[in-house]
This record gives sequence, C-alpha cells and structure tokens, in this order.
Amino acid sequence: MKLAASMALAALVSLGGASSLFADKGANKLTISSTPTITPLVELYTSEGCSSCPPADRFISKLGDLIDDSFHAVPLAFHVDYWNWLGWDDPYSSEQFTQRQKRAAEYNAQPSIYTPEILVDGRETRGGGLIYDWISRRNNEPATVSIMLDVIAPSDATLQADLDLKSDPGNIDARIFVAIYENEIVRNITGGENRGKTLMHDYVVRHWSELALLEPGELMRSIDLLLGDDWVKENLGIAVIAVNSKNGETLQSVHLPLKQLYL
Repeated sequence: MKLAASMALAALVSLGGASSLFADKGANKLTISSTPTITPLVELYTSEGCSSCPPADRFISKLGDLIDDSFHAVPLAFHVDYWNWLGWDDPYSSEQFTQRQKRAAEYNAQPSIYTPEILVDGRETRGGGLIYDWISRRNNEPATVSIMLDVIAPSDATLQADLDLKSDPGNIDARIFVAIYENEIVRNITGGENRGKTLMHDYVVRHWSELALLEPGELMRSIDLLLGDDWVKENLGIAVIAVNSKNGETLQSVHLPLKQLYL
C-alpha cells in the first residue's frame, strides 16, 4: 500500500516488565515501582484502515503476553488518523498521535511516516530480532530516573494517580507522560482495506498527556484522570514514561494493569 512500509515481524520476542507491583485490597489501591535498569517504551503506530497493520497489532499483543521479570518494556499502540480517508474511520485514531509520530520521525531523520511503524526507545526499529536486541541492551543500562506510582479509582469514571519521580543529580531534564491504554478490543471492520476482517487490539492508547518536566531531584504529583464512557474498565492500564527532553529516548517507564481496581 502507498504509505505503508513492509516490516519483518517473523521473530517474536520475549519482552518483560519487571517492576514491583503491590495490590492494597483494603484501600483498593495499586502500587508499582520502576526497575533499577531502564524499561524502554515500545511504540506501535497503526491504523484499522491499514491492511499491513494487523500483523503488527498481533506482534504488540504477543509482546505484552510475554512480559516478565527478566525482560521488560512498556508497549503502547498509537492509532494514527491519516488512513481514515480510505473508507474506514478508526475510532481510536487521533491527530495527536499522528503529530507524535511526525516528531519521532524528525528525531530519527526519517523522510516520511508510515504504518505499521515500531519505535523502541524512540528509535525506528524493524524486525523482531532488532526489537529484542535493543530492549535487551537498554535493560542492561542503569536507570537515572525512578518512578513510583499509586493508583486508586475514586469513582467509576475517574482515576487518581499519585507519582513520586526522582532524577539523579546532573541528569538531563525528562519529559513525563501519562497514558491510559485498553486491552482485549475486538473489532469487526466493514469498510476500507480491512473490510470483512475481525481485528484484535491490545495496549491501545485511550489517553495521552504530558504531565511535567522533571529536573534533577524529586517531583511528587497527584493527578485526576477522566475515563471514557465506552472504555471497558477491567481491560484498562496506566503507564508513566520519562523521556530525554532532547532526543526522545526513554529514561524510565512503568505500566500497570488496572483490573484489580474493578473486581
């Protein structure tokens, strides 16, 4: 297809998220802390209107299934809006995500953007083997930023997230982002290039916002997040990502499934 680039997804990688997770049943609170080494962000740029994207969607789902304590990453799927003119409007797509992909392309000196595209640690990465290698390399580097996250659900429509962020002395400034994602989405597509297909999505970004600029030292912040009426609460998760303000590399990240809040 015209804007899509072929992508070697033959090798599935065993990716992990080795953060410490605690569930406080009495207060209905979840807590997670980051690992001593870097947990990189893995970004998929995708669309329901792109016929090349379903294999990449499945790759991200499998990646999430294989996360464990020995190999860690935070996968997120950003649905872009530039395929919507081909006969199918992707309800998860956003101009915000398209603009994020364009900024990443500038960091990577790419001549254009395309789907499906996978970025690991802010870098364009093609092929399961290369994805594995890059995550493994970052997992062996000590983190200079730490993240502690507490989450409660004050109501069915809101989340409260309390963050304790620390950055080592002399560290580069970090941009802090917060995402809410949704898993186990099943979609019957009736138009566009994927007409007649049933697509399954995981780690679909439903909310993305920049929280703060973290300078060396400590930053504590409490935020309230509004949930959409059509979001399936038990399939939601939250992620916090710290990236290098100069080049977009991941300094640290965590993600936390929220199912236990809604049991």
